[in-house]
Amino acid sequence: MNAVFVRAAVVVVGITSVVGCASMRRMNPDEAIAARQQLMKEQGAAMKSISDKVKAGQIQAVAVDAQKLEDTAKQIPKLFPENSVNPSTSRAKPEIWQKWSDFEGYTKSLETKARQLEASAKAGDGAATQAQATDLGKTTCGACHTSFRGPEIKK
Repeated sequence: MNAVFVRAAVVVVGITSVVGCASMRRMNPDEAIAARQQLMKEQGAAMKSISDKVKAGQIQAVAVDAQKLEDTAKQIPKLFPENSVNPSTSRAKPEIWQKWSDFEGYTKSLETKARQLEASAKAGDGAATQAQATDLGKTTCGACHTSFRGPEIKK
């Protein structure tokens, strides 16, 4: 089995386990913050992997990372229970809960665009894969962070 696939599967299972256990009961704000920060780190790693693979011409290998983004996008809303803020550990803005439908829209868009990216990668379409990866980063991750993530936390 492909080592990248195995590693991705382990990450998704790990995130799903953390989210699954925590969602059986209501997460307290600190648990929610920790779980979503872990998920976002994994998504960031997937985006970096996609970029690296596109640059290296490994188009079909992008599919596993796109699938990870699609799967994890579904988890995002559960990781933002109302008032799960902590200015010393979280960059989440209160606007998330004030504009919840917009926030959910970004997660749905990430899920949809990741699915499309996966399909173009599986088809081996380098131009479409590169364009979709760029679009996904700007119109979902970047747009959501611009609207709903505050500045770096000074430590």
